[in-house]
Amino acid sequence: MIFRELRHDDGWIVINYTTTWDYGYDFMLEAAQEIIDNDFRDDTQRIAVSELAGAKNEEVLDEVGKYGMQLRRCPETAKECGVLTVAGISREMNCPFQLVFFNRTNRVRLFSPDEDYFSIRGERAFDNYLNGVEIRAYCRDTERRMKDQC
Repeated sequence: MIFRELRHDDGWIVINYTTTWDYGYDFMLEAAQEIIDNDFRDDTQRIAVSELAGAKNEEVLDEVGKYGMQLRRCPETAKECGVLTVAGISREMNCPFQLVFFNRTNRVRLFSPDEDYFSIRGERAFDNYLNGVEIRAYCRDTERRMKDQC
C-alpha cells in the first residue's frame, strides 16, 4: 500500500493509504480476514459495514462471532457493501488500530488512538504491515477465485 498522508483528528491519528490497484469487495473480505486471523485474533474489537461511505455503520462483531469470526460465512458481511471496518489490538504492531476499506476504490484509512506510537516510530510505521496485508489478501483472493473456477 502507498502512504498518502497522516493527520491528527480530535485525538486520533488518521492515515490515508492507497492500494496498488483498485479493489472490490472480495479483496476487502480477504484483507480484513487476514488481519483477524493472523493479528487481532481474540482481540478483534469491532467489525462494521455500511452501504456507502458516510452512511451509518452497522456493528456486526457479535454476528460474525457466531460464525467463528469468518466473514464469508456471516450473512451480514458476506453480502457486498460499500464500507468494511475492522478494529482491534494488533499483536504484530503492538497497538490498537482500525482499518476502513472502501469498496471499488483503492483507498484504505487507518485510525489509531496511540499518538505516542507514531511520534516514536514515525508516520510510516504501518507501511510494511499494510504491504504484507495487501499481498496476502491478493493471494488469498486469487486462490479462492481459482478454486471457484474448477
